[in-house]
Amino acid sequence: MSLTEEYAERFAAMPFVRWNGNIAASPIGIGTYRMNLHEPEHRDALMSALRSGINVIDTATNYSDGNAEELIGHVLEHVAADGIQREHLVIVSKAGYVQGRNLNRAIKREHQGHAFPHMVKYEDGLWHCIHPEFLQDQLDRSLRHLRSQYLDAYLLHNPEYFLLNAIREDIPLDEAQAEFYYRIELAFRYLENEARARRIRWYGVSSNAFGLPSHHEQFVSVERLWEIARQIGGEQHHFRVVQAPLNLLEPGIATEPNCSGQTFLEFAQSNGLVVMVNRVLNAIAHNTLVRLAVHAATAEPAPTPSDIAAKLADAMMLEDQLATTFLPSLPFEPDSKELLADFLSPARQLATMWDRFESIEQWHDTETQYFAPRIREALEAILRHPTDELRQWVESYRTTIERLFGMLTRYYAHRALPRLEAIEQRTQSALGEPFASMNITELAISVPLATAGVTCTLLGARRRSYVESVRALLGRSLPHIGREQWEALLSVGEVVRQAQ
Repeated sequence: MSLTEEYAERFAAMPFVRWNGNIAASPIGIGTYRMNLHEPEHRDALMSALRSGINVIDTATNYSDGNAEELIGHVLEHVAADGIQREHLVIVSKAGYVQGRNLNRAIKREHQGHAFPHMVKYEDGLWHCIHPEFLQDQLDRSLRHLRSQYLDAYLLHNPEYFLLNAIREDIPLDEAQAEFYYRIELAFRYLENEARARRIRWYGVSSNAFGLPSHHEQFVSVERLWEIARQIGGEQHHFRVVQAPLNLLEPGIATEPNCSGQTFLEFAQSNGLVVMVNRVLNAIAHNTLVRLAVHAATAEPAPTPSDIAAKLADAMMLEDQLATTFLPSLPFEPDSKELLADFLSPARQLATMWDRFESIEQWHDTETQYFAPRIREALEAILRHPTDELRQWVESYRTTIERLFGMLTRYYAHRALPRLEAIEQRTQSALGEPFASMNITELAISVPLATAGVTCTLLGARRRSYVESVRALLGRSLPHIGREQWEALLSVGEVVRQAQ
């Protein structure tokens, strides 16, 4: 009996599936895209998942700049006390992105005269590489972070960045594709050797381009990847795991016949490939990010524009107070004071454009990726020179900004409801029972979960309560969904287009 089978026997209610006829894996996996070692809530959620019968974990070298992998390694040590061993779990990681610490190391190597070969310098802060030399470096680091001697699957992470860069540089498509698949072949040869050395069980590719039409400039052909693997490793090759987006608004891998008449899912199923699907709740349609779930902020009433204007006025008054009363006396250079004033002026910046965000997702990204880091950095700087009056100002400002941002979140969360209701209704109508009684979140998870050819549905679960709600969905009996049903869902995407 394999150790995954031993784990499966402990959770008889979990409908385990087999990967490549071998290991027992839960049909839902935990994606760690926004999880990191320093959040106790994330550790608690991951431990809760492993203790409830979810034994698939998906991560990547760039998730939280390596902290996601370190979180997993930390959790593995803790759950050992519950009798959960590394061999009970299915851990998948990915490599290719060169960001954060990886980017700093790559730049340092370049300056030292031994740069990683085949580096794609896509943009400032984002490079990409799948050369064997880089992959070996990344695999070594992943295994150290995970505190494991092996990975169950190691995937090339969105290798189509090479094609995106080739488009930008006006490289002819046939030349770009020839070079792209040559680089894939080099990577696969390296990964076959790592599989034989048992540092990885299988390898594969995670791509956002598997579901595109075959003539698309960014299209990545799973059929061609399969042939490359067979040429390298024969029938016993280890190219066995693939990952792609699948959600109510992005059905490409289930509907686009880009594999000699078969869809990606049909080809994968007929060849025994393990298929992991991601982004089930975070769809990108018509260049718009759509969260396929009702935001918790809708539990409270939506603020009126006058409510928001009043809170903006309160925040701007505090920002003016900082600029006129506190900053002049702080021991910073003039340029630094100007920067601090800029970082601590979100209310003034929002005053004329707070109602112009396209969606709650756009507002959320602006809040978390632009405003919040700047505010945090600026407040930390000025509190290095504290006075009682300054501390009081900081406390008042934090409270005011939190309330302002909370108001905007509620405003956009409520504004998103009609679109979500339309998506929900079209999906229910297209699929009928038992989906007709599900809400939008249940639909977004259950439809990929029920899809023929999908082996594992990945979900980011950063809170224990979310793990428990997802776990409860697995108790439902669902009919299989195939290409015909997904084609009936194609009209769901029109909801987003019409809302623009």
